[in-house]
Amino acid sequence: MKPIQEMVVLVEPDCVACVRVLHTAGALRDQGIVTNLVVLNRIDDPDKCRKFGIVIFPAVFINGRLAFYGEFSMEDAIRFLEHSQKS
Repeated sequence: MKPIQEMVVLVEPDCVACVRVLHTAGALRDQGIVTNLVVLNRIDDPDKCRKFGIVIFPAVFINGRLAFYGEFSMEDAIRFLEHSQKS
């Protein structure tokens, strides 16, 4: 299985689910499953977040494709990656 080339995580302040998603994304990076982790905060990076057209946070894009709204597990990310590599 190829690693995730880019994971973009869109978050907003005071979001408990966002903190958990960032923890999971960081663990994926630490294990070498994600090579490039980009975190965009709705308040700090509003223009960049708008380009994604997202109004629900957290949101996660994997290799340019919307993968998750809300929380996800490491297993969910691996399943998404395996499925996307088959298509």
